[in-house]
Amino acid sequence: MRLFIAINIDSSLRDSLAALQVRLRQAEAPVRWVKPDHLHFTLKFLGPVPEARLAALREALRSSLAGVTSFPLSLERLGTFPPKGRPRVVWVGVGAGAGEMAGIRERIDTTLLPLGFPREGRPFQPHLTLGRVKEAGRVDRLLEELRTVPIGEIRRMQVPSVELMHSQLHPAGAVHTVIDAVPLVGAT
Repeated sequence: MRLFIAINIDSSLRDSLAALQVRLRQAEAPVRWVKPDHLHFTLKFLGPVPEARLAALREALRSSLAGVTSFPLSLERLGTFPPKGRPRVVWVGVGAGAGEMAGIRERIDTTLLPLGFPREGRPFQPHLTLGRVKEAGRVDRLLEELRTVPIGEIRRMQVPSVELMHSQLHPAGAVHTVIDAVPLVGAT
């Protein structure tokens, strides 16, 4: 099973981001846009995990999130990875909630390390991937749009849970399924 740990977004935020993608598509850049129902914040990519390890993984995830309180999350800015040179990823960054997400990521990393899941080598930058640039060239209009889009129009959400996700790759695209949802304290 190909697994990752994520925060899924609520429907009103999903709708706002889908509208943002429509606006960015007008730049006609060679970008493969993430389907709105696949938009999420990845906290940790686990990769292929044998089904026999699933119970221990679920228990460790629940343990790592014990006592973590639900928190507000807002989107603050648009950008690309890498920040200079030819962009490969178009993203929206987290404003409120970034510290909480980083803390959750650290707890998950610490708890899963003994199970054989190494820490990520790069610093954690909370973001949501909107699209992936397919080829070089024709991105100038997109970069200009990214600088001028009024990001303040995007809604906030309250984070109710963290999910263990299964990603199945298919020719038509990935299918993401929630394996386990760990509710945060105070979530409604």
